[in-house]
Formats: sequence, C-alpha cells, structure tokens
Amino acid sequence: MPESDLGRAEVLVATTWDCNLRCSYCFVQDHTFVGANQRMTPVTAKQVIDALDKGLIDAETISVHLYGGEPLTNLPAVRAMVERSLAMPAGRFSFAVTTNGTVDTDEVIELLGKARFEVILSIDGPQEIHDQCRRTAGGVPTHERVLRFLHKLRERTDCWIRGSSVVRHGWGLGEAETYLRTLPVDVVKAQAVRVADASSFALQPAEKEAYLADLTAVGKQVIADLEAGRQPLDDRYSARVLQLLKGESRERFCGAGDSIFGITPDGAIRPCILLQEEPGSSLGHVSESAAIWREAGKRWREAHGPREACSHCEALPLCGGGCPAMLSVCGSDECDLIRHNCRVARTIYNQFRERPTALLPLAGIT
Repeated sequence: MPESDLGRAEVLVATTWDCNLRCSYCFVQDHTFVGANQRMTPVTAKQVIDALDKGLIDAETISVHLYGGEPLTNLPAVRAMVERSLAMPAGRFSFAVTTNGTVDTDEVIELLGKARFEVILSIDGPQEIHDQCRRTAGGVPTHERVLRFLHKLRERTDCWIRGSSVVRHGWGLGEAETYLRTLPVDVVKAQAVRVADASSFALQPAEKEAYLADLTAVGKQVIADLEAGRQPLDDRYSARVLQLLKGESRERFCGAGDSIFGITPDGAIRPCILLQEEPGSSLGHVSESAAIWREAGKRWREAHGPREACSHCEALPLCGGGCPAMLSVCGSDECDLIRHNCRVARTIYNQFRERPTALLPLAGIT
C-alpha cells in the first residue's frame, strides 16, 4: 500500500453510461465504452464503498461523486452506496452527483437530502438557450423539469447546489453567468464546451476573445466580493489563488491514480472515470485487493506526468499540465483558456498579497 496522507480523496463512480437525454454537445455519448449499456448492481455498489474504505485508508474523508450518463436513472445503486456508507464512521464518506436534473421523483429528492449530496446541476441558461441542446431522447425540452428539480431540492433538503452551464457558439460566458446568478444555488460555474475545433458548438475567434474578457470580468467580481468580505459566488479561481497563497507548485493537473479514481458500472477501477480507452488505464476491480489497484494507480501516475509541450509554459506551476482525460476531446483553445485562467488567478492573489487574510473566504472561512 502506498504511504501517503491523502486528506480527502475523490472517486467518480458511473452508476450507468446510459442517459435519458441526448444533449447535442455531450462528449460522453460519442464514446463506445466497454460495457456502455451496463448498469451498476446494488451488490457492486456496496462493494464500491467497501473497497474504497479499505483501499483508501490513508484518506481522512472520501467523496463519492456519481457520474454518467445520468447517475440518478440507476437509483437502486445510488441507494445501496448511501446505505452502505451509513455503516461507516461519521464523516468517512460524503456524496456528490453531476445530474441533468430531470429525475425529480420524491424518492430521489429524499435520498439526496438524506446523504446531504453536493449537487452539480446542469442548466445552460433560460428556456430558449437550454432547450436548444438539452432534450430527451424523444426530443422533449427539459428546462421546466430542471427548474422544478432545483426548487424541490432547495425547498426540501440542505443539499449544496452548483449551477453549471456550458458556454458554446452563440451563448457567451457573461450571459451564462448572469443567468446562473438568478437561480437559488450556492455556487455558479459556466465554462466553454469541450469539443473538437471543427464542431459547430466550438467558440469562434471573436467569441473566444469575448470569453477571455468575461473570464477577466469574473476575476474582477471575485476581487470585489473579497474586498467586501464575501465568499465569491463563482469559485473557479479559488483553488489556484489558495495555491499561490500557500506557495505551492502543481506537479500534476489532478490526483488521478492517487487521491482520485474512477469506477465503471461493472466495478472496474480507473485512474479517472473518463479514461476508458487509454491503454494501461485499467487498474483493477472493486472485488480485488486494494493493494492491486493502488499499486497500479501509482505506476500509471508515474508514467503520466505533464507533457513535454508543457515544460516551458508559464501556467505549468498552477496548471500541472492539463487534464489527461480532456486533452483528447478538447480543441486547441483549451490551453489558451487555462493560461488566461491562471493569469487572472495571479491578479486576484496579487491584489491581496499584503492582506492574505482577505483571501480566507475562498476557503469557506468568513
């Protein structure tokens, strides 16, 4: 077992790759994952919790982030994981879910509230924008259903909610942020669509420039919030600003293979849930000894550092080389956007360099 002090581990678990929507820009639906039609069974779901508890013994807390597909279409697996986690010491497990917000039954709302889920809710904008892309397999628009889900969640639970929008051709970052701020959510995040350059959804040159300007505007709003002692509603810069505050350099983009793992519907363990087709990305199975998949994760990590192209990039200390899963599906603009994000983070930090306590709201301390 690797000797480390993880603090917090995050594991993305796909309860199913199936989805009840057919969002026109979704990169997951373009993949032919092995077992794409599988649904996690309750038995496997319980094994997931047991495997993580034993395998990540060096982590104080484990966040199980449900992903897909639409994870809430497989409620038996979700319920099995939640119930199994309740047998563990308090605080050992927490839960998050990325959802399209169209599965809004009372049973779903009750379960999300019971485990106090962090809910990342996909809602692109007002009805005319959202419904352009986010429709059911039968072509039915979903904006009204998503708002109903959001209001039920807010009224009946104490769940923390992130409003999440996709910025694309014809729909800008500033517009998306303005809309998200009208919703009853705790945090907002709008970001550029992750598609190839040739996609009809990709930002055009003028839209990219506007996106960069909007990123700068978000940074200015963060500074204004911090000057007023408020926690910013958009937290996209928080991690990097706090990294600068600590004087730390990022060796890798994320903790994939060490503090981050992915688990597929059949219980296979990956360094990340989105690394499905890359050779060597299979680390083991939840039914196997933790020593197997932890050691395999360590080997994968050692073989996947930052790319050679990143070695002289100004953003490398804050970026860590970019997301290994997204590099294969994102357009060439991705690095430009990350570099700008890092520049804005430095601007925020420099604003408070002589007053570091003013940055504490970024860590949730007010």
